[in-house]
Amino acid sequence: MINNLSTDSHGFYHPSSEDEIRNLIFYAKETGKKIRVRGSAHSVKEAIYTSRDWQKSENGIDIMLDKMREVKIDKAKRRVTVQAGCHLGRDPYDPSGTSNLINSLFYQLDAEGLAVPDMGGIIHQTVGGFISTGSAGGSVVHAFSDQIAEIKLIDGNGNTYTLTKESGDLFYAAGVSLGLLGIIIEVTFNLVDKFNIKGEETTTTVTDCKIDLFGNGTGSKKSLRDFLVETEYTRLMWWPQNGLERMVVWEAHQMKYGDYDKQTGTKEDFHPKPYLEFQKMWGTEYPQEAAGGLFYSVVGNWNKIENLKAVPFIAKIFLKIVGWLYPKHILPFILKQFVPLDAEKDPKGAQKFWDIWYGGLPMDNRVNDRLVPVEFTEIWMPIEKAQLVMQKMRDFYNTTGYPATGSFSCEIYAAKKSNFWLSPSYNRDVIRVDIFWFKYNEGDPAKVYYPQFWNLLMNDKDISCRFHWGKYMPVNPDYLKQQYPKLNEFLSIREKLDPDKIFVTKYWEERLGIR
Repeated sequence: MINNLSTDSHGFYHPSSEDEIRNLIFYAKETGKKIRVRGSAHSVKEAIYTSRDWQKSENGIDIMLDKMREVKIDKAKRRVTVQAGCHLGRDPYDPSGTSNLINSLFYQLDAEGLAVPDMGGIIHQTVGGFISTGSAGGSVVHAFSDQIAEIKLIDGNGNTYTLTKESGDLFYAAGVSLGLLGIIIEVTFNLVDKFNIKGEETTTTVTDCKIDLFGNGTGSKKSLRDFLVETEYTRLMWWPQNGLERMVVWEAHQMKYGDYDKQTGTKEDFHPKPYLEFQKMWGTEYPQEAAGGLFYSVVGNWNKIENLKAVPFIAKIFLKIVGWLYPKHILPFILKQFVPLDAEKDPKGAQKFWDIWYGGLPMDNRVNDRLVPVEFTEIWMPIEKAQLVMQKMRDFYNTTGYPATGSFSCEIYAAKKSNFWLSPSYNRDVIRVDIFWFKYNEGDPAKVYYPQFWNLLMNDKDISCRFHWGKYMPVNPDYLKQQYPKLNEFLSIREKLDPDKIFVTKYWEERLGIR
């Protein structure tokens, strides 16, 4: 127990005030312990906690801010001040069991007729966690980070800062801080009027895609760069497997007066038609999610299954044959059942959808992370390099085959440039390549899968790579210092605000070259 605070059954402390946070910080300084904050745990574990097995760590203080969720809305100024532990939307996996729709930030904003113009593909995250990693939605028109007006944090010396643009360097360092400058306790955002979105999702072959994915644009097809820049909200899902080669294009825009009709209702009497990531069976998406999860669990552990001692010799021969046929024959056939072309769907055609802003923009929010658990590496590159990036990825997939394509998809989307120093989109609009890995696969993706993509793109001097801080990334601090012109200045500020390195774990030491 520390100053009347004790851990819960998961190993977390739950401070409810600035003073309690400050006491935990002082205790960490006095005892040489590390201290970190858990948001929604959507990042890789080592990036979040004081150690991978934080529940057994004697050298760590891992906290949750679930008791600090206050939301204060100023309708006249169209501003909100929210404590950092508040979730953007409901987090169904919150270990405290207290996150719900009613106490989420977006629900409360919507109830007052207000909104933020963009958000990520899910909204489980806490306010503090989302901004700390530089997370973003799929738009170069809007950005969540553009709305940040004020950040309040307590540093490693126990000092409280209230930072605005007028604070200069410290504000731009704190906007994406990785939890290394201090503990964010409150953020103030500028808001916009609430809105609805309307969009469609098309599924075609790569050749028939509405976008010229690998060129400068031909005829009626825009180049990928132009499509990303000119489309208000969008993301693409690329299935590059030989014999499949499909592209799923999700796009949407804020609804204007002319978008309302008999199907959607009027602006005042709006009838949502939510986007569906999976086709429904028996009125729910769960059967397809469960089937997908089971399929990837088997595929990702095929070597283990083949080598089980209990498997008879004849069965092992059969499994070897199946494994040999799998990449070129079995896999494309199975994936076609999960990713049917628009012409093969029932009913045929693109999926049309419309929804309220925080219901429609996070298009992956309905996916069950227990049935389909996915991990990522996400590479951010200048949007002007979109054509080169796509060509390199295509050629690599074609040359390498199944070891590169795997059995999953690759996500492509964009982000608007940011003024925050450690944002992966600092001072430039970017194209993002998000490569998926099924969580239950055998092996460590940072060793057996992702390095081939890191090397492919980092070794091209014409491409400047940055990485999503909350997802898998290479250990190469020298390369990062080349890509982030303000990284050394950030580290200098970090040293002043946290001289005892109570927020710095081995994970961040290795990636940022902190000594």
